[in-house]
Amino acid sequence: MTVVNKYPGPCAYCSAPVPANGGKLLKTGRLYQPIHLACEGNGKVDVYSIGGKSYYRNSRGRCEDAPCCGCCNI
Repeated sequence: MTVVNKYPGPCAYCSAPVPANGGKLLKTGRLYQPIHLACEGNGKVDVYSIGGKSYYRNSRGRCEDAPCCGCCNI
């Protein structure tokens, strides 16, 4: 069962911020930590801030919100 993160927090793999409802939860012992969907396979996530909004791009160059937000051309 996949559990979506309800609250924002740092990614367990890359330490970049994971927005609320923007990733999965990884259980380590009794602790749950959010992870990016792209980091699930230990990929690399780039974080871009444009106009006060953060965009998260995975190792394949696709945004976490792709193709909805249209920011993949950054």
